[in-house]
Amino acid sequence: MTLSASSIGRRELLRGLAGLAGLTLGACERREGPYPSHEIRLVVHAAPGGISDSVSRYIARDLQARFTVPVICENRVGGGGLVAFSYVRQAKPDAYTIGYAPVDLAIVPHLGYTRMTPADFDPLVMHTRAAAAVAVSRDAPWTTLEAFVQAARARSRGINVATAGPGSLWQIAMVALSKLTRTEFNYVPFPGSGPSVTALLGGHVHAVVAGVSEVRAQVQAGNVRLLGVMASTRSPIAPDVPTCLERGFDLRFHAWGGLMLPKGAPVDRRDRLAAALVEVVRGGPFTRFCQDAGLEVAPMGPDEFRRFVMTEYAAFGPIVRDAAIGAGAS
Repeated sequence: MTLSASSIGRRELLRGLAGLAGLTLGACERREGPYPSHEIRLVVHAAPGGISDSVSRYIARDLQARFTVPVICENRVGGGGLVAFSYVRQAKPDAYTIGYAPVDLAIVPHLGYTRMTPADFDPLVMHTRAAAAVAVSRDAPWTTLEAFVQAARARSRGINVATAGPGSLWQIAMVALSKLTRTEFNYVPFPGSGPSVTALLGGHVHAVVAGVSEVRAQVQAGNVRLLGVMASTRSPIAPDVPTCLERGFDLRFHAWGGLMLPKGAPVDRRDRLAAALVEVVRGGPFTRFCQDAGLEVAPMGPDEFRRFVMTEYAAFGPIVRDAAIGAGAS
């Protein structure tokens, strides 16, 4: 092969331009100030307008005020949270991408659709929770959970119980109630708790299992009656309603929410971000916002939240397998 003077000149020019580009990039990296120096994205698994989205936007706004950089919520909906979880997992671990961490993070891996687990992320903080509850319409003949269960056993055609769709926490809570009481219910799935509550109000189902926060407005309006809350202690959102535990049914299920990072984020950045988020979650304005939304504030820092998530992940495995929910279901 023969090289001409012009081709050699072009090659030298390209090398020079490549070197200049490298120097420019290096200079840009060196000019980046202390974390955070540019916008942060908060990836949400839920659609705009829901509770998870509303909480995320409140936190983003408060975090933006503290860090003086834009904090932008980005909704990535689908797959029971898998779309958002996968995106966060694959994001650069530079602490500029935050993921919303819902209870689904501990459930979805057991459904057989992914090999992802909570261990693939770095937990930041837990912020809120809402207990599961059994609700019936105001015209229902049952005023206690015991009477409701006895009626389900006695009815030849059973009792129709609505929840959000297969694999949801609310379905798992209903399955646990059925197993514990050795009572068969007719499961009626809906695409979310909103439609299931609407079906209850319309008389299309006998009961619904959903979050206390999701039925709170109808309870306050006198349209819905709570028979029991699946928690260790009474919900501050419905303090007059006994827990299932008080009635002799050891059922404890919460829809919890937190925030996480892609695995391997720099420790100093993670710690700074976590400290700011804990301040947000423990602040009076956020507490009042959650009270208005029917949520319990439940702050946890990174280490405690990590242990909590892994405990939940381990607990949901046997329940999902026993109920034959997910890809392995027949």
